[in-house]
Amino acid sequence: MSGVLFMCIIVYTSLSAQAFGQKANKSKNGPKGQLMIYGAFNYSKLSTPDGSSSSIGTSSDASIPVGVGYFINNNVVLGINYAFTSNRKNEQSYYKQQELGLWYSPSVMLGKYFALIGQLDVHYVWGNRHSDMEESLSKGDFNGYRVRAYPLFAVFLGKGWALKFKFAELSLLRTKDQTGSWSKSYVAGISGATFGAGISKNFDLGKLFK
Repeated sequence: MSGVLFMCIIVYTSLSAQAFGQKANKSKNGPKGQLMIYGAFNYSKLSTPDGSSSSIGTSSDASIPVGVGYFINNNVVLGINYAFTSNRKNEQSYYKQQELGLWYSPSVMLGKYFALIGQLDVHYVWGNRHSDMEESLSKGDFNGYRVRAYPLFAVFLGKGWALKFKFAELSLLRTKDQTGSWSKSYVAGISGATFGAGISKNFDLGKLFK
């Protein structure tokens, strides 16, 4: 039920942004035609008497990938994004995952300094996992896909900079291992595991190439 409600919110945000965009596109001061670069980077390390573990990447499952996009009008961005995660235990890699795909992002302005953004990611996923450190992880390569929709709250800082806060998610991840067996996982709703934060910067291509 929560997943259906969340999808309705995403669809409503998209439709509202399109309707708002027809009016906003008349403004000469909007971001239409600009390039956006955005993303987040995560690093953590835990040391105990039994050893150490660390995680590094552009994105965990709950965070925001890195990407580049183009404003086709003042309210819609299309682009390509990428994410990777590498988890290590006792200095040995036991899990690596990479994602690459397309993203679509409509938005609705909430005054001058804030916006509500909807984003849809469609990714090809590949990686490698080892069972040396984690018995629950089978050894070998895997690949598959992820489809994910989520809202973001944006705070504009000026000069093209903005902070982005992800607070919910609806997603499906399917992967296939070397034996041909498929596995899948779902995320739906709002919880601490679906929160993430990132930063973005817009570039006016007209000014860059003058």
